[in-house]
Amino acid sequence: MQLHEQTQRFILLLIFYLFGPILTLGIIGGIVLRKLPSHARSWERSLTQQTGLYWTIQSVEYRSPGFVRLLDVKIFDDTAQHSVFQTKQIDVQLVTEPGRAKIFPGILAASPTKKTGLTAFLESSFPSFRSADRFWQITARLSVLDFGKYSSEESALLVQNMLRKVFARLETLSDVPMQFVFEQIFIISEHSLNKEGDKPTDKADTFRFVQGNIYRTASEIRSDWSFQIKDVSEFDAQHLSFVLLPHDTMEIAFQSGKQPIPCDLATVFCSSFKHFSGGVFRGEFALSTRNNSQTIRVNNVIFENVPLSPLVGSYTDFAVRGTIADLRFERAVFGTEGISAEGSLHVQNGAIETALFHRCVDNFDLTVRPADILDAPLRMIPFTECAILFHLQPQGIDFREDQRWFNTFMYYKEGDHVVLTVHFPEHRQTVTYHEFMSIFAPDSAPVVPLTSGLKEILPLVPIP
Repeated sequence: MQLHEQTQRFILLLIFYLFGPILTLGIIGGIVLRKLPSHARSWERSLTQQTGLYWTIQSVEYRSPGFVRLLDVKIFDDTAQHSVFQTKQIDVQLVTEPGRAKIFPGILAASPTKKTGLTAFLESSFPSFRSADRFWQITARLSVLDFGKYSSEESALLVQNMLRKVFARLETLSDVPMQFVFEQIFIISEHSLNKEGDKPTDKADTFRFVQGNIYRTASEIRSDWSFQIKDVSEFDAQHLSFVLLPHDTMEIAFQSGKQPIPCDLATVFCSSFKHFSGGVFRGEFALSTRNNSQTIRVNNVIFENVPLSPLVGSYTDFAVRGTIADLRFERAVFGTEGISAEGSLHVQNGAIETALFHRCVDNFDLTVRPADILDAPLRMIPFTECAILFHLQPQGIDFREDQRWFNTFMYYKEGDHVVLTVHFPEHRQTVTYHEFMSIFAPDSAPVVPLTSGLKEILPLVPIP
């Protein structure tokens, strides 16, 4: 039966007046609820739960469908007392990228299983977006990583533990990978290169054009980053990656561009660089950690302008001064998988304590000219340059001369006149690690010096 036209109009108007205000109030209510502080607290609780880190967010703004802005964001350390990351705003949005395999190499196909963890939480905020050709893009203009209250070992360990927590919760990350874009990140650390300034960021080191990806492959979870230091050319980025492998193995890798990476900056992520504080390095460096063991791999690495005194002083009380102008590793492996390395060392403008100099001469069968300098009452033996080629292997260390130096190990010049030369022995020999370390022990100490500096090197040395 067809209703009368007036009846139809009455029913439609009734529906409009009944449901129109309800829908309007619903929309207004949703907007109001999202403006309430409790909504920001909900984001804080969810992000804290889903990442394993402590978050605080002042407010949350929904700028458009698929685009949310978090204001005044801070992420805290394990104690929830010290903010290690802060930024004025973070933009989170879904981005279409049909060729995402080019951005996330080795990415898995989207999983049909139920999504959990961080992926599910983010998608719950944008339920209409569920395309396999999309990924989360997280953007921040100016950010601060503050490790100023931590020593180099503590900051590196904190970074690794934070990453392990996040990775452990990214079980379905392959469904929707994440890309990070930061215009600038200021890093404040114990070894920051900049020390002056009134604001914290004046004392920080600057990373520019930082871009990172986090995604899961069939065999690992990866976080790959590229960045620039100061005003390096945009086409010469440095690279840093974190990889979580099965059995809780974490791998941290650096790869420099044409511009070197300051060792002090690398120390924040990998404490192995702490002994090279003040210098820079080029090449490829990787550190794998599992429980209490670690393995270091390097390929075509060059350390430059490293102060010698702190490096040697961490292993011995004998005084040694100078600058490592060039320490090269063509390739090297140190750790539980063995020890092997080939390279060269070039030190300039230094001095070595006389007692240590005597030990080197005796143990390595060196020839000193003039010989009477060994009897001179000098506390330190100066040298202009010192250079060796070395080969580390399980049996010990092979030292040999650089062919350009004509069997010379070390020399000292006053003006244009060479007043001291030290030569290698005629027949090269292998020095065991026991013999090498024992020369650094004080006379009153055991044969091998058990200093705090050896805490890290002992696991890497194949002591019989």
